[in-house]
Amino acid sequence: MAKINRKKQRRNLLILLCAFLLILGVFVKVVFMIVDTLFVSEQKVGEKQESKKENKLSKEDYTKYVVDELGNVPVMMYHGIHNIPSNETGYVGGNVDVDGYQRTAEAFRQDLQFYYDNGYRMIRLNDYINGNIDVEAGKSPICLTFDDGLENNILVTGTDKEGNINIDPNCAVGILESFKKKYPDFNVTATFFVNGGLFRQPEYNEQIIKWLVENGYDVGNHTYSHVDFTTTDGQIAQQEVGSVYAMLDEIIPGQYVNIVALPFGSPYSYDHEMIPYIQSGLYKGKQYTTQSMLQVAWEADYSPYSNQFNPAFIKRIRAYDNNGQDFDIEMNFTTLETTKYISDGDPNTIVIPANKQDMLGNVYDKNVITY
Repeated sequence: MAKINRKKQRRNLLILLCAFLLILGVFVKVVFMIVDTLFVSEQKVGEKQESKKENKLSKEDYTKYVVDELGNVPVMMYHGIHNIPSNETGYVGGNVDVDGYQRTAEAFRQDLQFYYDNGYRMIRLNDYINGNIDVEAGKSPICLTFDDGLENNILVTGTDKEGNINIDPNCAVGILESFKKKYPDFNVTATFFVNGGLFRQPEYNEQIIKWLVENGYDVGNHTYSHVDFTTTDGQIAQQEVGSVYAMLDEIIPGQYVNIVALPFGSPYSYDHEMIPYIQSGLYKGKQYTTQSMLQVAWEADYSPYSNQFNPAFIKRIRAYDNNGQDFDIEMNFTTLETTKYISDGDPNTIVIPANKQDMLGNVYDKNVITY
């Protein structure tokens, strides 16, 4: 009987020993996994920091890359994007109408590829207005805007099982999202300016607007009925502007941009009597404030650090084709080859040629470097 008990004791001890070794092995493995994870994380942080260092140019490189952060910035003005071949429109290039306000999806894809290949990287319009330009070294900023809140800006084809919207790949946002995946360094973004009908899809309007701000896009004000401010009065102007802000306040409070894209580009002068009503006013007892207004202009605007820059009244380029004439895309970007903003890669500095010091305006507490 004693022999049997001793055998049981040895067996139990053996089992306990095996269990202990097994637990010890698991513990050691977990420790190694934690150490490995920490090492990889530190390595990635180091790589990111090194990447940032490499992204900034040295003083010796300024001349080589012709760095000029007082150069001009293109703010592109689009409206509708139509999924039809460019050679079937009956108009020049990718134009879908005689004035080139509507554009084919084919041409829009070509535009984006052109911007990327020529060293442009997107920034948010709001960042441009506020002097926050963060573009990699040797590249140039560009802003994209869309007016009218057209259905083909972000066309919803339905929802998935979780209720998320499905977006047509040939609408403006569908195309932008494809470029976002293809070129992560393109920093794809755009600002969409809506009227009272928002994106003209009542079933999905609120989901669309929330989706946009959650996915790196901005939404702004294009007045309730696309009013011509030169043909109205101050009371109606406040209703037109304030009502759109009120709608956006209900859907995305505090997440939209206080920017008005002026319908028809009117008023055309910053001194016009209607400007104060667009900039601030009352709607149903609630005060609104507009930070900036967008013109329907013809050329790139100044650097936000230029003494010629007016952040409250921004010029835009109409994104259309006209055989290199009348300030079309080709004409504007040919001009920009020698006048564009070229970044030094550091958002905290403003690097300019020494002969441009007298052109500096608001430097936003950044460090100015001349060469």
